[in-house]
Amino acid sequence: MTLPPETAPDTAAEVKEITVATAELDTAEATGGDRQTGRRVQRTINFDSEVLERARAAATYLSAYEPSAEVRSLADIVNPAVEEYVGELERKFNGGLPFRPVYRMQPGRPSRRA
Repeated sequence: MTLPPETAPDTAAEVKEITVATAELDTAEATGGDRQTGRRVQRTINFDSEVLERARAAATYLSAYEPSAEVRSLADIVNPAVEEYVGELERKFNGGLPFRPVYRMQPGRPSRRA
């Protein structure tokens, strides 16, 4: 197996955000509910830089050298991981049911509770 060529380092080495492209933005639609397969929504999410770099490296390598992995983009890694974790949270904290849909989340991180 041939290893992927080294890529030039990013000028923004400490990037901690990714943005996923979508065809539909600024919709007032509840999260959860009926899932439309294949529909993408753009969101900005903060990641730990090391986790993001590992995921980017995995997506780049797998898309180029391991087609059987069916990973063509970072989204192919992130979406299943988030779906699995949300399912775990639903089982643990909501009796296995989806959480109540929300229409808008408050920006930023919630304050700590005492």
